[in-house]
Amino acid sequence: MQTLLQDLRYALRQLRQSPGFTMAAVLTLAIGIGANTASFSIMDAVILRPLDIPDLDRVMTVQEQQNGGDLKPVALANYEDWRRQTRSFEDLAVHRSVAMAVTGAGDAEQVQAGQVSPNFFSVVRANPILGRVFYPSETEPGRNSVAVLSCYFWKHHFGGDAGILNHQIELDQHAYTIVGVMPQTLQYPPITDVLIPFAPDAAQLANRGAHDYQVLGRLRKGVTPDQAQAEMNVLAERLARNYPATNQGWQIKLVPLLDDLNGFYGPFFFSMMVGATLFVLLVVCANVANLQLARGVARRPEFAMRSALGAGRWRLTRQLLTENLLLGLVGGAGGLVVGQVYMRISVLSLPQVVGRFITGWSNISLNQRAMALSLLLAVGAGAISGFAPALAAVRVNLVDQLKSGSHAIAGAGRSRWLRHVFAIAQVALAVVLVIGAALMARGMMGMLHAADRYDPGHMLFFNVHLPAARYDTPEKLVAWQNASLEKLRALPEVKGAELTTTPPLGDLELPDDCQIENRPLVPGKFQTALRIQASPGYFAAFHIPLAPGMPSGRLFDRGDDLRSQPVAIVSRGFVTRYFPGQSPLGQRIRMGVGRNGQTSDAGESRKEGEYGKRITEASSDGQSPWMTIIGVVEETEYGFFNGVHAPAVYIDAAQLPPASVMFTITAEGDPLTLAPAVRSALGGLDPALPLDGLQTYAQFMRDHTIGMRWLAGSIGFDALIALLLAGIGIFGVMANLVGERTREIGVRLAMGARREDVLSMMLRRAAWLTGAGLSIGLALAVAMAYGLAAVISFVHAGDPILFTAIPAAIAVIALGSSWIPARRASRIDPMAALRDE
Repeated sequence: MQTLLQDLRYALRQLRQSPGFTMAAVLTLAIGIGANTASFSIMDAVILRPLDIPDLDRVMTVQEQQNGGDLKPVALANYEDWRRQTRSFEDLAVHRSVAMAVTGAGDAEQVQAGQVSPNFFSVVRANPILGRVFYPSETEPGRNSVAVLSCYFWKHHFGGDAGILNHQIELDQHAYTIVGVMPQTLQYPPITDVLIPFAPDAAQLANRGAHDYQVLGRLRKGVTPDQAQAEMNVLAERLARNYPATNQGWQIKLVPLLDDLNGFYGPFFFSMMVGATLFVLLVVCANVANLQLARGVARRPEFAMRSALGAGRWRLTRQLLTENLLLGLVGGAGGLVVGQVYMRISVLSLPQVVGRFITGWSNISLNQRAMALSLLLAVGAGAISGFAPALAAVRVNLVDQLKSGSHAIAGAGRSRWLRHVFAIAQVALAVVLVIGAALMARGMMGMLHAADRYDPGHMLFFNVHLPAARYDTPEKLVAWQNASLEKLRALPEVKGAELTTTPPLGDLELPDDCQIENRPLVPGKFQTALRIQASPGYFAAFHIPLAPGMPSGRLFDRGDDLRSQPVAIVSRGFVTRYFPGQSPLGQRIRMGVGRNGQTSDAGESRKEGEYGKRITEASSDGQSPWMTIIGVVEETEYGFFNGVHAPAVYIDAAQLPPASVMFTITAEGDPLTLAPAVRSALGGLDPALPLDGLQTYAQFMRDHTIGMRWLAGSIGFDALIALLLAGIGIFGVMANLVGERTREIGVRLAMGARREDVLSMMLRRAAWLTGAGLSIGLALAVAMAYGLAAVISFVHAGDPILFTAIPAAIAVIALGSSWIPARRASRIDPMAALRDE
């Protein structure tokens, strides 16, 4: 302990005697550690711990899967059987999301409600911050008029009023009494504003065909997920034997709740952010190591004298590592400040509403885990950046060093080699980060401008959800849709109005199962397509023509209605994939479970009329009726992410009317000026229907890509830091090289070398370092580019402009940073250099 204290005191004296070095090293470390601490804090809140649920790893989602296909929500009757028979779970809870309208106070407003069973709160171990949760008796039909608010909705709709309990809120023109408010740390189910009791009727409880429900379960202590999965496999086989008509071929799949929340893209993109900041930290360590190497060369006479007085190499190495760890700890303390600022700027750069859509976003903070990481990074950065310089500094030939005094450069060759390695690493990492940031930025620009051909600045979007309580038949749905389109098209300055379930580039639909008549499914192979319901004018509004070069048929017309045979239009990609070399016209197809696990649009409760009955019968197994293909249209991009390029099946909204629709209005001028007239027109049809998300198509695109643009900005900022540090690193290497070779340069000049030759010699060294870094960095950047292009549309791995312009720019910066040291070398006075020796 006494030796350690002595090392610390000596380290403090040394750092105080070198304020320039100390300040540069501490600030550099603070930047690297702070960026990593902030990135980890964001990822910790959003990906690793998005929900404050005790033993989160023991909470599983229970889903169903047919013949190895996509995971689906659950049939309610199956859930009831599981709950009675399972021994692996403490309890199973059910919930589902429904869109509802808040009415009774000004304009109607759409909210997302979550219908949950009372045991939902015990499964997630949730306690309200105000009031209570639901009683078991409140799940009975007619006694379920209570509501629990999410923290976000409570703050933004009611201003965080602590006296809100026992007040009423009107949802879909039905009064609910507010009995509680959930904590901010439990944003589940995602994008949910209000929780209401799930009160199923007898028909729902007996239904095994409608896969509409989400199920959560908490494993018993001592039960592993594999053991629970094995038990659920047995239950699935038992239900398949007992109910072959509905359960044959269906499996049960357990997915950890955390994995279900994150999906694939969330961890991928946040890992990219953390990876970028880790690259910055590596550049920081290389930079600090270069500073340490240069300082170690200058301190060799000191180490020689201490060695002569009896200090061993381990003693000197320990002293240097103590100094480095002290630097790292001071840099880590500064990193906490930098991290707090970095994190707050990152959070404030996005609108507050993002907290509603990204689970855990509102809980971002520098918590104990982030502080522990900062300490670990500080110690690690100090050790990594100081270990190699410490070894190089103490490898001194004692006799030669004492004979030559302070001007000797014994061992400088090894130090110079290490500095070169660190400089090359800095350039390589900077190349990777800058090219990655440029690819992301270019991809973002491609996304933002992908909709330009639709003239997005003159198109107005908004969503409407028709509640099943009042629109419970296909006839009512179609009547409202026709009336609304007629009123909107009659407004001044309106060029056209259509409705759809998703627009191009909307990323709102997931592929559905698709069946082709008289074509049995091959085991292990799946047929999927996007299911897009739209009005007949949708194709003209978005410039989607009939596909030339193949039997293209026709588009929807007024004759396609509730009384006619259901028809469908498919994309060129659908024909290429499922009807290669043959005409699809006249073939019949049907689609499986719709978006969010809802059954086909008629639903269980929309049963009036002959066609409604036909739809209901066809939908008992969660599928739409058979539809005849009447046309083929050109392919249109609906997703930003590669892997979502599924072919499309278009369904006439007049035949299978959806309950939730998006309206698209094309205006002569500024479409936002139409908003009051649009509200008035549709309010005249049904004042209780809210218009949700009223905005231009251009604003829709900006909002839709905001997370990706934020990520690109974060990586771009990291790239600028890395580029700056790389330039500083090259400058430092060259400056130290000039200092070490002053005598050599003086001799060269005294022997007749031209100053241009010295300048050229130094620049060649800088060019070699830069070229090596660029080569390594380009190889890494190419691999990274292909990884990005495999996930994100509009990112092109072989972009020739980026892969030539960016390395050229980095080369100019690196060589420019070496110009001043090289020019100083060429101006050395040979007499002064030799006299100094």
